[in-house]
Amino acid sequence: MTWRVIVGTLSFVLTMILFGYVAVSEQDRMATFDTAYQARQIETGGQLYESNCATCHGLDGKGSGRAPALNSPDLLAGNPPQRLKDAGWGGTLRDYIHTTVAGGRPQATVKFADYPERMPTWSQEFGGPMRSDQVDSVVAYVMNWALNYQNFTPAPEPTVVPVGTDITVELPAGDAAAGEQDVTTVGCTACHISVGGATTLGPAWLASSDPNDQGMGTRAPLRLEQSDYTGKATSGAQYLFESIVNPDAYIVPGGTHVGADGKSIMPHNYGTVLDAQKVADIIAYLESLK
Repeated sequence: MTWRVIVGTLSFVLTMILFGYVAVSEQDRMATFDTAYQARQIETGGQLYESNCATCHGLDGKGSGRAPALNSPDLLAGNPPQRLKDAGWGGTLRDYIHTTVAGGRPQATVKFADYPERMPTWSQEFGGPMRSDQVDSVVAYVMNWALNYQNFTPAPEPTVVPVGTDITVELPAGDAAAGEQDVTTVGCTACHISVGGATTLGPAWLASSDPNDQGMGTRAPLRLEQSDYTGKATSGAQYLFESIVNPDAYIVPGGTHVGADGKSIMPHNYGTVLDAQKVADIIAYLESLK
C-alpha cells in the first residue's frame, strides 16, 4: 500500500510541475503565435494592397494624383492623428482605417475634395469584392506603416507663395529635370502617364505608337488652333500653365477626364498649393515631351 501512495504522490507532483511549466511558458508561446499570425496577415495585406490599392495610393503608400497618402504622419502619427481630427472621428485609428476600406469614402473631407475619384467600397458586407479577413489584412498592412512614425516630430510647414490662376504673370525660368521630379511628387503621373498600356485617367503626356499622337510638348500649342478652344492662352507654355491652374478653361473633347458635372476631374487647387518655380519647372518638363 505504501508504494502506491508514493507512486501516486510522485505522479501528482510531476503533473503539477508539468502544469506549472505549461502555465509559465504559455504566455510566451501565445505571444510567438500571435506575432507569426500578424506577420502572415501583414504579408497577405501587402499582396492585396499591391493588387487593389497601389494604383491610386502609390506602391509605397505615399499617394498620387488620384488618392491621398496612407503612409503618412497625418494618418499614422499622433493621438489622434490629424486626419482623424479633420474628419471628426472619435474612435480608434484602426477602426477609422477599417471603416474606410470596408465601406469606402463616398464623400471626402474638405482637404481631399479635389481628388478625381472617391474611395470605393471593398468589403463584401457592403457590396465590395473582399472577404472580411482580407479587409482585416489590408488594414494590418496599412497600420504597419505606423512604425515609421513612432518618434515623429512634425516639421514646420514650408512657406509657399501660391502662383495663382493668372496665366499672364511672368514665370521664372523652368528646369525640366526638376519638373520631372515635381510631377511625380505632386502626383500628376498617376493620371497622365500610362502604365502597361492602360488608358490614362487624364490626357496622356507621352507620344504613342500612333504617328499622329505626339507628346504634350508638341501637342500643347496645337490646342490653341482648335476651333472649340475656350481658354485664354496665347502660347503653348501658357496653355500648359492654364491647364495646371484652371483645368476647366478648356476640356479636350472625348477624354475620360470629365466628371458628371461636366468639369475636369483634375484637382483645381494647384494655383494655391504650387509656387511659380514649381509650375515653371513642370511646364519646362512638359514642353520637353515631344
